[in-house]
Amino acid sequence: MIKKIAISELKLGMYVHDLSCGWLDHPFAVSQFKVTSEEEIRKIQSIGISHLYINTEKEGANTELGAESEMSAQRAVDEAPAAVEEGASAETRAVALEQELAYAVRIKREAVQLISDIMEDVEKGKPINMSRVNPVVEGMVASVLRNSDALLGLARIRQLDKYTFEHSAAVSVLLIAFGNHLGLAEDELVAIGVGGLLMDIGKAKVPPYILQKPGKLTDREFKIVTRHVMHSQDILEKTAGVSAVSKEVVVDHHERIDGSGYLLGKRGDDISFYGKMAAIVDVYDALSTDRIYQQGVSPHVALKQLMEWGGVTFEQDLVQRFVQCMGIYPLGTLVSLSNGQLAIVVEASTKGLLCPKVRVVFDTIKRYFIKPVTLDLSIEGGEIKIVGVVQAGKWGIQPEEFMGHVKY
Repeated sequence: MIKKIAISELKLGMYVHDLSCGWLDHPFAVSQFKVTSEEEIRKIQSIGISHLYINTEKEGANTELGAESEMSAQRAVDEAPAAVEEGASAETRAVALEQELAYAVRIKREAVQLISDIMEDVEKGKPINMSRVNPVVEGMVASVLRNSDALLGLARIRQLDKYTFEHSAAVSVLLIAFGNHLGLAEDELVAIGVGGLLMDIGKAKVPPYILQKPGKLTDREFKIVTRHVMHSQDILEKTAGVSAVSKEVVVDHHERIDGSGYLLGKRGDDISFYGKMAAIVDVYDALSTDRIYQQGVSPHVALKQLMEWGGVTFEQDLVQRFVQCMGIYPLGTLVSLSNGQLAIVVEASTKGLLCPKVRVVFDTIKRYFIKPVTLDLSIEGGEIKIVGVVQAGKWGIQPEEFMGHVKY
């Protein structure tokens, strides 16, 4: 039963159904979760709400794994199975972010130009030249293995008129980083990276006026867009040197475990493992990116939305693993600090999801921009902490402009 209670009545073990405020007004990863610590109660009380709703039927339910709040997400990392821990250890940065950026910039540009050239060739009926594709993806894999934050940060920097090309490159990078976190072998990382880069090539067969339409698509137009999956599959079947893994990424990335996806409406285990990964990554990037017809949400909010859908349209465990990979505060997230300043997350921390490296840019008390200063919250003695996520538009801040990646 859903029950309204005063904030003072909240106790350990209760299951929060609704916090009575918007997603951007509270610091939790989702809006529904079991209260498992006094710290979570204090965080809820700090939001400033007078009441909330609980689900009495779910009290006492087991919610131990699931990133259902920031603290439980951290526990999910700490308690991850050995296979995932091995994958995480592989992510230990071989080089500093600043060292990797120059190479990452070049490989990202090559990837974006490559997909642009491929789609132009497809429009003209020319085959895909895999001898160009594989070296670029191998370079992306090498960069992610050295320091994933370089390419992941660059993937946040977009040009609106190149959405399709840059989305494909970003999905490829995200898939590689996700696969590395899961402990996949290097040849698998290349295969899923190729799949991510090529997943939307069938859009070359979709009329530009539909792809670039600034408003909502009609039912007929939407059906035409969905056919890009079929076009992509046909193109890859005629292309030599494309692995079965890459094809699974392309064919299944719009399928959903509840059968609501397309083209075939596959359900559950009928969808390939790599396709399930691609579906999560594809939606995350689409949600968190500005498009002609829609302004993107913050990376943090995109993750929260994915977790709301976990177990319904996306594989629950894979969503949780993706959150672990990206961090509760992904690169590019605007956060509020305990000292009243605003900062952009610019680099993940190997010491936990809740203490990334941030670039401080704005003082909310004095209400003015300050000279950007970079802080590593994992080594600041615990004095400065993230207290919430902020809607960038509210303060007129473009997070990407303050990321070190943008100068490249």
